[in-house]
Amino acid sequence: MTEKKIQPFRKLGAVLPCAVFCLMLFAMLLLLLFLPKEDYSQLEKRYLAAAPEWDLRSVLSGRFAEQAEAYIADHLPGRLFLLGLNAKAERAVGRQPTKSIYVGKSGRLYEAPCRCDTAIIERNMEAINTFAALTDAPVHLMLVPSAGYILRRDIPAFHAPYLDDGIIRASYALGQETLETVDLLTAFDRAEEKESFYYRTDHHWTSEGAYCAYRLYAQAVGRPVKPREVFSVTTVPGFLGTTYSRSALWDTPAESIALWKSATPFLVENSEAEGRHEGLFYEDALSDPDKYPVFLDGNHALLRVHDGSAAASGRLLVIRDSFASCLGCFLAEAYEEVVMVDLRYYKAPVADLLADGDFDEILILYSVGNFMTDSNITRLAGY
Repeated sequence: MTEKKIQPFRKLGAVLPCAVFCLMLFAMLLLLLFLPKEDYSQLEKRYLAAAPEWDLRSVLSGRFAEQAEAYIADHLPGRLFLLGLNAKAERAVGRQPTKSIYVGKSGRLYEAPCRCDTAIIERNMEAINTFAALTDAPVHLMLVPSAGYILRRDIPAFHAPYLDDGIIRASYALGQETLETVDLLTAFDRAEEKESFYYRTDHHWTSEGAYCAYRLYAQAVGRPVKPREVFSVTTVPGFLGTTYSRSALWDTPAESIALWKSATPFLVENSEAEGRHEGLFYEDALSDPDKYPVFLDGNHALLRVHDGSAAASGRLLVIRDSFASCLGCFLAEAYEEVVMVDLRYYKAPVADLLADGDFDEILILYSVGNFMTDSNITRLAGY
């Protein structure tokens, strides 16, 4: 074939990649505009960005551009497939699928370690000590070590280390005489069954881990511990938690979630709902993408658990994060009433609660990750 006849093919070869690229962009734009949109991503367990609202002020301030960028990122056609493909590619070359999630040698998914900041530790402990000094009831602090620290042998060596031991020991060392501490770190680290203390696809502890914490706390305050035989265990398959949602490793196998039920009749009320709920478990949540709220309906500003049999006595105040949802199901076995406060949502002074009635004990419960990131803890200093 002569050079003259070959020349048009060369021009076509030069133009074709650009044309294909432009065609793909146009197709993606059409799909973005006309495909049905979802408000909630079940795999990621989060609400997706809403369509931006146009007005001159939002355009001039740059807010419209930010909202449009977030909307396009959340509703890009094939986004979940592309996220999963990227996560698999990262793992194939020996990297983590995301910066916030580590994949263990066993395939277990972990939250990346939190940063150890001495200033934050001192600030939080000053607030907790101030609170403990102003209350009449005994105050206990329980910091929950992360799965990544307790199961650190499962973490590949090239990852950043977990510093939970340093954070917890430094925090406990700053506790004053009016504050007692509960050492979960040593108990969990030495336990032979510690792999069953945490979920494989979620950052929370399992009912097994929460029961161990309940046993240690009850012993610390001198309350009887209900033996395992008292509980009937219902196992529900199909649980995929928060570390799964953030990993984009969509083919990770689901696991089971266990509900430990006793014969005690409990009544639960929270600040966002009317009336009382019978029982500690909200089993409607088991049909939702996020099943963890099966324990006491998840996070609420204020929650009260009553022992309907009045077999137990005493009142407990728990200042908590989400780890207390599962633990609270066990703590309720030791008290006539357990009052649980989440400072992320509860904006009234904690003093209002203390004035409401006498508490026999007060428990401040935080996971290490939340202890190092939740600035609301400092509100305890204002009592």
